[in-house]
Amino acid sequence: MAGWIRLGQQQRDHEGLRNVCAADGYPGTEDDPLVKTTDGWRVHLSDTTDPNNGFYGLQQTEG
Repeated sequence: MAGWIRLGQQQRDHEGLRNVCAADGYPGTEDDPLVKTTDGWRVHLSDTTDPNNGFYGLQQTEG
């Protein structure tokens, strides 16, 4: 399952920003890849696992 992507993220993807974090503007890396949030943005995995981050706990699950 591909997961839900919001329109704003789709526009970023079409502008060549598919591997750029919507939260901080830095590319995803092997150590900190981008994941999709429950509200359809692509952010670093660390953004969704850091309790001090506004994206904490918002990673989409596959399946």
